[in-house]
This record gives sequence, C-alpha cells and structure tokens, in this order.
Amino acid sequence: MVIDRNCTDYPVMATREARSRRSPTGPGFAAVVSMARLNNALLPSTILVLLVSYPSSLAPRVVAAGAPLASAVETAASVLALTNAERGRVGLSPLRANPRLVRAAQLHADHMVAAGRLDHVLSGSQYAEPSDRLAAAGYTWQAYAENIAMGQPSAASVVATWMRSSHHRSNILNDTYTELGVGFSVDRKGQPYYVQVFGRPAS
Repeated sequence: MVIDRNCTDYPVMATREARSRRSPTGPGFAAVVSMARLNNALLPSTILVLLVSYPSSLAPRVVAAGAPLASAVETAASVLALTNAERGRVGLSPLRANPRLVRAAQLHADHMVAAGRLDHVLSGSQYAEPSDRLAAAGYTWQAYAENIAMGQPSAASVVATWMRSSHHRSNILNDTYTELGVGFSVDRKGQPYYVQVFGRPAS
C-alpha cells in the first residue's frame, strides 16, 4: 500500500473468538483498524488514547532531530481535546485520560516508527497485538478499540481525517468507551505517527 500524507490504517474488529480484517482499496484512503471486545460481543471500534496531562515517564518519544518534546505532549493533548469536542457535539460524555492506555498507545506509536510502517499488528515486535500492548501497560479491559494514522501535520488534521472515515468516526463517537490514551511519535524523516486507544475498564 502506498502511504501518503493523509493515511490511516483500515478497520479490524476482533473478539476473543473471531477477527476480521478489511484490506485497503487504494492508496491514501483514510483507514481505521479497530479492535474491540465487550462481553464477548463484536463491536465497531478504533484505538488511540491521549492524556491531557502526561506523566513524564509516559511522554511521547520524538525521534525526529530537533523536534521539541513539548510539541509532542501538546499534540497528544490536542488529540484528546478534539476527540472530546466531537463527542460533545453529539451529546456524548468526554473520555477520561488513562495513563495505562497512554502507555499502550505510545508503545505502538514507537514500534510503528521503528518498523517504518502503519499497521495494528506488527509481527515480530515485542508487543505485536493491541491486546499485548494493553497487557504490558497493565490495563484490564471490558472493551477496547484502536485508531492509527500517519502523515497528518497536526492534531486537528488527524482527527478530521478520522472523522471523515465512518469506521474511525464510529469509534470516536462510541458511548461504550469511557477512557482514552493517545500516542504520538515522529520518525527520523519527520513523519508523524498517531495512535488512539479507547477503553472501558473491567468492573
């Protein structure tokens, strides 16, 4: 798949029992991969979570030379704020930032940078699947979803791209999720990678 400046991954939905994946239909198409589970029911979802206040230990890693850390933290916070603004327009409650979801999202953003590709599943990496990353972050979930993207120049542009995709938008506007974590990383060529991880904690 050709990656352009406005690319996101395609939808994937999963439960413990089943998983399906849709293949891209063309280069540059705004795509979402979402993985979700709620009481063993298949759910439409997208994963990428962002904290408004990042603990220093979870701050996004910026790989691009000279890229200031503050810009990464501000980008992540903006993604969360813009996501909640979209939810507010349709009467949904805002998502709470969760540091464990942030950790899961940041793991994936960093691993995509290292691999040089956009995908929800990175075979061969330490935490290949979304569920692996959530487990590594210590997040016990009832439901989760993931959105990813690369190339958009700002938080506003990446959220706008997701909102133009029905699958990404359905994750952002899904009232199942109550928490969010956002990951953001930049490769050595200056290409930004974004991750949203949505979650509903186990009761």
